[in-house]
Amino acid sequence: MLWLLVILIGACNSASLPPIPPETGPNAVITHPGEPAAEPILGQTRLISDAYGKYQCYLPSTLTSGSDILVLVHGTPDEQEKADTTARYYVENWIEFSEEHDLILIAPAFDQINFSSKDGQQALGGYRSLFGRHVGADQFMLNIVQDVQHRYGLTGGRFYLYGHSAGGQFVARFIVTHPEHVKGAVITAAAIYPQPDPDIAWPYGLGPLDTTLVWHNPEVATPVTITPNRATWLEATTLPVTVIVGLNDLEHQPDRTGQKGNNRVVIARNWVRDMNAFAAEHGVESRLRLWLIPKLGHSSYGLLPHSQAALSSSL
Repeated sequence: MLWLLVILIGACNSASLPPIPPETGPNAVITHPGEPAAEPILGQTRLISDAYGKYQCYLPSTLTSGSDILVLVHGTPDEQEKADTTARYYVENWIEFSEEHDLILIAPAFDQINFSSKDGQQALGGYRSLFGRHVGADQFMLNIVQDVQHRYGLTGGRFYLYGHSAGGQFVARFIVTHPEHVKGAVITAAAIYPQPDPDIAWPYGLGPLDTTLVWHNPEVATPVTITPNRATWLEATTLPVTVIVGLNDLEHQPDRTGQKGNNRVVIARNWVRDMNAFAAEHGVESRLRLWLIPKLGHSSYGLLPHSQAALSSSL
C-alpha cells in the first residue's frame, strides 16, 4: 500500500438554482404509488423522494441526536439498472459499518434523465460535475442532508462523503466547492479530478465556466456561469480525505481536459503530485492522502474494506 500526502486547492460557486416549488419545499417527503413507506425505520433501508428526486436512507438502530451522516455517491448504474437500485446496493454494503459507528446512510439516486448518470459526455458529465437539469446535483444532495438533519434533530452540521468511480468525481468536486459541509471523505477509482489550474475551466480545473448545458428526455438547455473560488479549495486541503485506487485498475481512459495519464492509477498519482505542489505554494499542510491497493481493479466492493478503514480513521 502506497501512501502519499496531497492537497486540493480551488473551488467554484454553484450555478443559479431554480426556486423549490412552495407546495413541496426542500423538506417535503413525497411517497409515490408502489414505493416503500416514506418514513425510515430504525435498522431498515427506505426509498424516499423529495421535491427533485429520490434517495435511499438507512437509520442505525443506535440513532441519537449525536449521530453523524455518511453520504454514499454511486457510480454509473448498469445499463438496465435504475439509479435508486444502484444507490440501495451502496447502502447495503455499508450497513454493518453504519451500525458500528452510529452513522445515518444517505445515497442520492442520480438518474439519467435529470442528472445524466449513464451518459458522462452529456451536460459536462451531469452529476459527476455537480450539474442537474432542474437543480444542481450538489444542491439536491444538500437538501436531502439538511432534511434528515432537521427531521432527526441532529446536532452536527457537517457530514462524511464516499464516492466510487463517477461518484468519486462528484466527491472530489464537492469537497473543493463546499468544504464547510464536510467532516471527511473517501474517493475511490475516479477517472477525472478537478485540476488546480486556473487555465482549465470548471469542472476540469480552477478556471471560470460560462456555457449552456443541453439535456435530453426531454431536451432542456441550462445556462451555467461558474467562477471558481480559490479560498474554498484551500479550505478543502485541511479535510481528512483519502483517494483509493486499485493497482490493477489499468483500463485505458480517453484524453480528457486537464487529466494527466491514460489510466486511473496514473491519473490519481499525478493529481496527488500536482495538488501537493499547489498546496506547498500556498503554505497549506495537506490532510489528503493516496492509497494504491495491490491486486485490485475497478471494484467498489473489492475496495470496500480499504474505504471503510480510511473513513474510520477520520471518525
